[in-house]
Amino acid sequence: MVRAAWLALLLGLAACNKPQAPAMPCADLQQGCTGAGVRVNTDAPPSALTPFTLTVVAPGAREVVAEFVMVGMDMGLNRYRLQSAGGGRFTARVTLPVCVSGRRDWVLWLSVDGKRVGFAFQTR
Repeated sequence: MVRAAWLALLLGLAACNKPQAPAMPCADLQQGCTGAGVRVNTDAPPSALTPFTLTVVAPGAREVVAEFVMVGMDMGLNRYRLQSAGGGRFTARVTLPVCVSGRRDWVLWLSVDGKRVGFAFQTR
């Protein structure tokens, strides 16, 4: 039983470490960015502890999940399942945590029906 649990853990870690395309730079997330057939934007400039609405347009998609990470810094789980607004539009209300080191560089990883695409951006 213990051997099976370790094997499952190792296989899971290997799956998490699959090579993936690097995140695309997004100079202004409020104005929006496009990549891999997906458009993403926010209703306000992203800022720590200030809620904003994330909108993803992914025509034909059934499920969109957003995960916000900071490379090399554990910022906890910042994952959101976006709600369909119809017509390939998905939205979620998001609040990002404050980084105690003062960093503002984030990567938004989107999973659109299991396909991942990333956007690198800065908070205010």
